[in-house]
Amino acid sequence: MGASDCQLMHRIREGDPDAFEDFVRQHDRILGLHLRRYVGPDDAGDLRQEVLLRVWERASQWQGRGSPLAWMLRIATNLALNHLRARRRTASLESGDEAEEAPVAEPPQARGEDDVERWTEASRALELVGELPDSQRTVLSLARLDGLKLREIASRLDVPLGTVKSRLHAATQWLTERWEENE
Repeated sequence: MGASDCQLMHRIREGDPDAFEDFVRQHDRILGLHLRRYVGPDDAGDLRQEVLLRVWERASQWQGRGSPLAWMLRIATNLALNHLRARRRTASLESGDEAEEAPVAEPPQARGEDDVERWTEASRALELVGELPDSQRTVLSLARLDGLKLREIASRLDVPLGTVKSRLHAATQWLTERWEENE
């Protein structure tokens, strides 16, 4: 199995482009999903590039506390919210009506309270997933996002089936506990 996120981030801080490429390859799907939740598919690609540029240029700002993925998702969230604010200001200026601004975090595709609630919960879930240890996040991602069977995951990661089961169980339990704490 490859280097951990923390190991990759230390190498990225030293200017290692291969480590950056590995980090991006591991987390590109989660980053894309996270950004699409905020800004929709049309703007997610441009923001993705901006997030990755900031990760590369500002790697020294990651201080070794917490998950590098969670740090990157915070950068993505901040850029997405800034993007939504700028788009809202532009729309207000064009319409000449500054009084009727939508809430900052409301996704542009939301049509009602249920949509906003689902969007908010999905964004929160992705942020929590970003805080999981690498080994658990990898198994969870392969099982839930890629839809692989546990035996396939064990084969792909070259670990025993029991290890895959325990990592998936630990990830699910940890996420459930964090989710309930924030309720």
